[in-house]
Amino acid sequence: MKSKISDILAIVAMALLVTYIADAAVGQGKAGFLPMSAEQRGMIFGMTSIVLFFASFGTGFGQMSKLATFLLIAGGALMGTSVLGATAMGHGGLAHISASFAGIIVIGYVIMGLGIFKLIYKNRTAQKNIH
Repeated sequence: MKSKISDILAIVAMALLVTYIADAAVGQGKAGFLPMSAEQRGMIFGMTSIVLFFASFGTGFGQMSKLATFLLIAGGALMGTSVLGATAMGHGGLAHISASFAGIIVIGYVIMGLGIFKLIYKNRTAQKNIH
């Protein structure tokens, strides 16, 4: 049951993250297809996806869920890399990165790291059960 909950949380988190990134890409600093400001979009879609990714990890830790593990890795990489890329292409490049963007990049890669940790942990646990 925990595995299914972890999967659902990761799916919802990824859907929110992809929606957020697509809206930001369409808007390119202005209003995208969602009728809200960039700040509102970040709080609703960005923060919620972060919380849901962490909840997915916590709920599914120790469970054999390939889907949640994959989505943690992919979601974290997508989050960190998209913000890093947008910052690098923005005015001033990486030299003028704000603390909030740096924090989101770090959080994205932490989520990716948690997914990788879960994958390694599952593989080691599976190998111990074989022997």
